[in-house]
Amino acid sequence: MVQDGDAPPARHWTYHDLGTLPRQLDIVWCRFPFKIAEMEPGPYARPGLVRQRQVDIQNRRGAVQIVYGTTNLKPGRRVLDLTIMNSSTIDELGLREATRFDLDATVTLPWCVEFFKAPRGLPLLIGSLRNSPRAMDQLATLKHLRERVDRLRAAAVENGAAKPE
Repeated sequence: MVQDGDAPPARHWTYHDLGTLPRQLDIVWCRFPFKIAEMEPGPYARPGLVRQRQVDIQNRRGAVQIVYGTTNLKPGRRVLDLTIMNSSTIDELGLREATRFDLDATVTLPWCVEFFKAPRGLPLLIGSLRNSPRAMDQLATLKHLRERVDRLRAAAVENGAAKPE
């Protein structure tokens, strides 16, 4: 039993084979944690976009930095997120429906069964942005816009027009 002030018990993850570690820009099924600090898998699998991957060769383990995917599109309110709404792009990527990847909601998770498990009858790897020229163009545009917004925010802070975030 964990007492107040004690460290929580160490988690023992069931790691996937390192050979299955997804590549950057792959879309995989992920039980994205709602409470990141607790590192508890979310209640159901949703598409997650791989931003980076980490490899621990010595221990034969992997981890991925994953972006939260949702069907709650929030059009007009989350314009700096990657939103896939075009039906042909949805098909190219292997998604079931229109999906928004919240580029501000990322977490690094162990490449393990507890976080990465496909719904019954589906493969763990959904698709890859690398297979969709339209999605890659959209991602490049978002990267440029996000860099520009960051520069404008930094300039506003430097000029005293805004407080740092």
